[in-house]
This record gives sequence, C-alpha cells and structure tokens, in this order.
Amino acid sequence: MSDIQLVRNEKQLQVIEELNRNILLTAGAGTGKTDTLSDRVAYIIDQGQAIPEEILCMTFTNKACLELKERIISAVKEKGLFVTVKTFHSFCYDVVKTEAKKNSDLFTDFIIFDEDDCKELVRAVSPYRGLASSLQNFVNLVKQYRAIYDIYSESSLRDYGLVIDRLFAEKEVVLNGVCRRSDYSTDQVMQEVMQKNGASFIEVYNQQLKDMHGLDFNDLTTNVYQLFKDVNVRDTWRGKYKYINIDEMQDTSEVEYKILSQLFTGNNILLCGDYFQTIYEWRGSRPASILPRYIEEFQPLTIAFEENYRSTNMLLNASYSCLQNMFGEQVQMLYPKEIKSAAKTVGEKIIVKQAETIELEARWIFGEIKKLKLEDISRACILTRNNGYNQELSHYFTALNDKQPLAERLDFILVDEFKFFRRQEIKDVLSFLKLIVNRNDVTSLKRILKRFASGIGEKTIETIESTEFREAGVKLTDFIDPKTQVDWDSFYCLLTELDKGNIVVFDVESTGINTTEDEIIQIAAVRLDRYGKVQAKFDRLLQTTKPVGNSYFVHGFSDEILAEKGEDPVAVLKDFLSFSNGAVIVGHNVNYDISILTSQLSRFNLEHPKFLASYDTLDIFRRFYPNLANHKLAFLSEHFALYNKPTHNAFDDILATADLLLLAIEKNIRPTAMVRMAYIEKYLKQFSSMADIIGKLTSQSYQSRPCELLAEIVKAAQIKEFYEKNGEEQRIIRIREFYLIAKDYDDLRLNPRDALFELLKMTALSNSEMDRILVKRPRIPIITVHQAKGTEFDYEFLAGMQDNTFPSYQALKNGNLEEEKRLFYVAITRAKKKLYISSSKKVKGRMQAVSQFIKNIPAKFIEVV
Repeated sequence: MSDIQLVRNEKQLQVIEELNRNILLTAGAGTGKTDTLSDRVAYIIDQGQAIPEEILCMTFTNKACLELKERIISAVKEKGLFVTVKTFHSFCYDVVKTEAKKNSDLFTDFIIFDEDDCKELVRAVSPYRGLASSLQNFVNLVKQYRAIYDIYSESSLRDYGLVIDRLFAEKEVVLNGVCRRSDYSTDQVMQEVMQKNGASFIEVYNQQLKDMHGLDFNDLTTNVYQLFKDVNVRDTWRGKYKYINIDEMQDTSEVEYKILSQLFTGNNILLCGDYFQTIYEWRGSRPASILPRYIEEFQPLTIAFEENYRSTNMLLNASYSCLQNMFGEQVQMLYPKEIKSAAKTVGEKIIVKQAETIELEARWIFGEIKKLKLEDISRACILTRNNGYNQELSHYFTALNDKQPLAERLDFILVDEFKFFRRQEIKDVLSFLKLIVNRNDVTSLKRILKRFASGIGEKTIETIESTEFREAGVKLTDFIDPKTQVDWDSFYCLLTELDKGNIVVFDVESTGINTTEDEIIQIAAVRLDRYGKVQAKFDRLLQTTKPVGNSYFVHGFSDEILAEKGEDPVAVLKDFLSFSNGAVIVGHNVNYDISILTSQLSRFNLEHPKFLASYDTLDIFRRFYPNLANHKLAFLSEHFALYNKPTHNAFDDILATADLLLLAIEKNIRPTAMVRMAYIEKYLKQFSSMADIIGKLTSQSYQSRPCELLAEIVKAAQIKEFYEKNGEEQRIIRIREFYLIAKDYDDLRLNPRDALFELLKMTALSNSEMDRILVKRPRIPIITVHQAKGTEFDYEFLAGMQDNTFPSYQALKNGNLEEEKRLFYVAITRAKKKLYISSSKKVKGRMQAVSQFIKNIPAKFIEVV
C-alpha cells in the first residue's frame, strides 16, 4: 500500500492501517474522511484480513454511498463491487427482505410506502382526517419508542398501549412536539384522543399496511430490531462481516444504534463522525448517549483528524474559531490539537451584509452572484434555516430575473419544491409500477382509479371496502385480478381445481434470498386430491455452484450434504415442471418461491412454469383473520392446532401449509362463496377496462426493462392525453425525465422484474435528489442547511441570518440553542472559496436583530458591507 502512504497524513494512515483495534474517529468537514475510508477497505483486502463480502460500510445518504463505492472500486477494481456499501435504511431493507421468508409474517414482495403514501393511509383509516400529519408523526414516534423501551409481546395492541402510557408519563415534551398547533401551542384534544385511542389506531394502520404488502420507513428499522431479538438471526448477520465501518455516527438514533451494536461483537468496528455536526436530534440522533456506550463496550482507539483539505485558510480559521467560541471545552476534548488548513490559499474574508428587507437581501445576493461570472453556476448555493425563507427568496429571484435580458438571467432551483419522486405526475406513474409488482397495493390502485378510470367513484370504493365485503373475503384489488374478471370470484379457480385434484402446494429452500443470483437447494411439493389428501409427493435436493453460506443455519443443508445427495439441477427443475404443469400452485409467502424458481429456470434457459394460478395462504389468513397476533406459519399452525408443524425443511412446511389451506377453504372460502360472488358481480364491469390494462402491463413487466414499461404505462393509461386535457403539459416533461432516470439506473444484469423492484426501492429510499438535479442542468440551489449536509460549494450565500430565523423563534423561546449552534457550524463549513452572510432588518413587518451567532466569528475574518 505504498501508494497510500505517499498521499495520506499520519492520522489518516493510522486509521487505514489499524486493523486489530476498534476505532472511534472524529473527522470534521473536509478532512479527507471518504478517501481514508476507501483506502482502509483497500488495505483490509490487500492484507488478506477479509474478503470483500465480509466488509460492511454504512453512510448517511445515497450520495455518500455512491461516492464511497466509486472510490473503493477505483482502489481495488472489480473486488470493490462485492463490498457492501449501504445507507442504514437500505441495509435494513436487505435484512427484512432476507428474513421475511422464514422469520416474520411479512410478504417477501413488500414495497416501501413513502411519507405521502403513509399520509394517505392515515387519512383513510382515521376519523380525524385534518390531522393526518400529526397522526403520522404520532405513529412514527410510538413505533420508534416501542423499540427504545423494548416492549414486545404476542399482542402488539397491548404493547402500543404501554408505550403510549409511558410516553405520556415520561416524554411529555416529545408528545407536545407531535400534538402541536400551528402557533406552537399544545393541542390538548389531540393528546386526549391519542392517549385513549392511539394504540387501536396504530394497530389498524399497521394492519392496512400489511394487507397491502407494504412497510413504512419506521418498519424497516423496528422490524430489524425485532428480528435481531432472535439469536439465530442476529448471529447469522453478525457472522456475515468482519469489518464494519459506520460514517456519520452523530446522526444515528438510539434505535439505529441498538440494531447496529448487535453486529459489533466479534467484529472490527470503525465509528466515524463529528459531534459538532449533530443536527438531527429532533428525529432521534443521540451521540451524547451513544458514544459513551460504544467507548465502554468496545474500548476503541480514539483518533481525530485535524487537517482540513476543503476550505481556504481564512474560512477554516474562521469556522474553527467560531466553533471554539460556541462550544469551548467540548472542542478541546474532541480535538486535542487545533484544526489546521492544509490548503495553501489564504482566501478572502467572510462578507457580511444586513439589508432592510428580504426583498433587498435577495437583490443583493442576486447582484453578488452576477459579479462572480461563474461558468458553472451550480458551484454557488444559497442556504437558509427553513423552507419558508427559501420560498420568499425564490419569489424575489423570479421577479429579478423577469427584469433581466434572457441571456443574463440566473437559473435557480428551489430544492424543497423538487421532491421529484413525490410530484403528482411521478406518483401517478409510480402507482402503476407499484401495482404491477404488488397487486395488493390498495393506495396505488385508488390513486389510479380516481385519476384514470371512469365510472368508479368514492362511494363505490367505500362500499367495496366495507366490513360486509371484507368478511366475505373481498378486497378492492380483487376487481383487477384476471381470475375475478373471468370467474366473478378470486377463489373460484382454487375451489374448482381442488375438486379436480389439481392443487400443488410447494416450497423451496435456497442459498440466499437474491432471486437473480441465489440457487434453489430443495424443492418440495405435494399434489392434493379432491379431499385434500396427498396423492403425490415431490422432494428433491439440488446440486449448486454457489456455497450455502449462512443459509445453512436456516435449512440445515450443508455444501457437503448437497454434494453427496444433490441431483443435477436441470433434471430436477424439469421434473418439477412436469409435476406442477397446469396446476394451481399454493404456498405460504409463495411469491418468493415462484420468483426464484422462475429466475433459475431462465438462467438454465428452461421454459417458465405453466401454473394455472397461484394462491398465498399468508394472504388468505390475513384476509379472513386480520386480528391475529401475527400470521407466521408456525404461529398459525399452533393457533389452529394443525396436525403438521412447520420446521425449516421445505417438505415439513408444505404439509403445514396444506393443512392451513384446507382449513381456510372449509371454514372461510366455501361458506362465503355465494355472498362473495354476489358482491363482486355488482361492480365487476366498472373495473374491466382498468383490469385489462393492469393485466397487460403485468405480463409485459417480465419482458420489458423498467423504462420501456414506463413508456407503455403512459400510452396504455393515456396519461399524456390526461395532462394535455387539463393544460398540464409540463408534467409530461417530468415523466420523460423519470424515463431517463429509470434508463440510467437500470442494472442490465438483473431480469426485468428484479430491476423494477430495484427502481421502486430507489424511489422510496431516495433521500436527496439535489446532485442529480444539478448534474442534469446546472442551477443555483436554494436549500436549507439540513439539505446541504454532506455537500460543498465554492461560493455560499448564507441568508436569513437574523434572530428568530436563525436561531429559530422556537429555539430562542425555549432557550435551547445547542443544536442551532451546530447547525450554524455545518452551514459555514459548506463553503470552499468564499462565504457570504446576509440578514434582513425587517421580517413579516417586525424588526429583527442580526443573528447572535455571527458574533462568534472573530471580526478579523469578517468584512462588513
């Protein structure tokens, strides 16, 4: 690694080469942290301490992930492709996806519901529709604290009640933040409602979400926390890695740390961050409690980076002096040596300007940017404390541009308004994509019906979603099911084929859960006769080219057993195709089994399975028994006292699944058949056109790339005509941009369906689109300091620097300025070449003083204009 030694300073080399002790790294803005982390990964591989698959890196944003991944690949070439680099939520997604098959009652084809989807769901299940935002915040809070308090039993309803009681007893200030009016006063009625009915409301919300095969963001973390309570699951994931590097640790919440720390034992850990960039306490980050626990439990070597490579000498000295003035001894504790600039450029002083009004402040900023004569205007940015101030500035910038000759205008972008994947037109086409991969997504179906279907009104939807329809086993999504359109009953095919002895219950075990890469190691199936008795069995082991790895702890089949008893996979797969040809296929969480089977058949260039239809006992029991504690196969077999009990052997599991199927048919599906058909017949024709569109698009999704499917959606649903009719042609331009995103993001190594899942995952987990926006067309971003986290600009205009704006009114009122100070420090460290700070004397008709934070910057670094 001599090439690294030539370009890294002493502290960076220490981090790179210390591979035996855990590390706590304090690294401020611009200290070369990303390069050091990528070189450390390269050194681990070079020294043979771990193979790439045994290295896990976590960062805070998608942008940081991409940047770190690119540098790792640059350092170790193709080996870098196998190093896991994830955001925390993306890592949790993988854990839940992996464990959904055997260790939870989640559907393996779950999709992530973004905040807008969840808000729609809250409105749908709540009688307090005007309080959707507050109710959603309340749901998020209670879910998080269930994990923090570690309250888990067989009854989630009971657990939520206990959490709410404890929150009201211990965390009244937290609840006040949720139950808050626009004037910042506490809504007492809201508090009373939540204390009395909050648990049952969350239970209904969760049930609806699960019925739609959905998870919200909190579910990603809290489900992993709950899964890790199973020692086998925890040890499996802990054993996957040897080196774990976690960046931006100051943004880690208590729940996140409780999850991550369970991976630490026996592994080498690097925690990296900067306490003075803690700006997310409002959403749960707690470095003051996390760091002492890490130090006590894992005795890390403490290292601090003191050389800054980003800013000029002037800006670095100004920001460091400001930090010392704001935090005093804390700075000395974390940075025993003074932070110094490694840059040779002295740089210019910070320009400070006080304007009379926001309009004049905007005019001054506009003029200063024009003076810079920038070739790439995206190298300048405008930062403020809040979106409201950004919107006002944007308004005045627009007015100023209108007075300029076309060639002299400045192109701004208000990033908060550019939540690309939350825009109406993008949500429209995403609804089709989500419904194609998840027929149970009622929220997406409702959006499509209300906007692109005729003859289906709110009253029809409300009737179909009534208790009577549900008790008969009818769901809104049944009406777009091809089986329902033909038979007037989504279960008709199941009943008639059982009478013919044409039901095959099946399950597979595999080397892992990646349906495009992992391999089936066992296929087990039974064919049932008309009485539900087993008339034929299929139970075969397959040889694999891929090691079973940690999946051995799930199914118990070792590589040695498969080598000895496994058969040629092509022969086994062909035999299973013959065994199941033309049958109705049934399984518990069956979509995974069908997906990996189809994928492996494609890899061997074999024909796709010819199933008549498929049914999922997990879906059936959620439908008819929504209030059970959970719907895991093991739980259901005990709850209904089934004869056959599941293990992690595929054949045992299918016998238990067959018992469940026969129970549901006898007790629920047959007795309600006539009622169900009567209900469905009444509304079926109204859905026929949309059912046909969704059916054709679904078929196409197996052959067409996601971008091609997107184009077909626009054509089939006549979305272009819809917007043109409403005078909204601009929306078509954005859909075209989404087409390009889907094309650029597409991983051609994946089959079309898996590529579509990846696209949907990206749109749901995307936490910053700014970089893509600026690459697409250089513009001057107008952003909040929170949005600027992890970014850097040559020229920064920090606007709205008056008291009651920055620091905020609420912070001044409560006397809680610590996080505001850290936010200010983050703000002034985004600039590389020059920093401008501006304020307004008059805001909303009231006189305001210049922000008290500015006086923390020594006068020798400031030029007042």
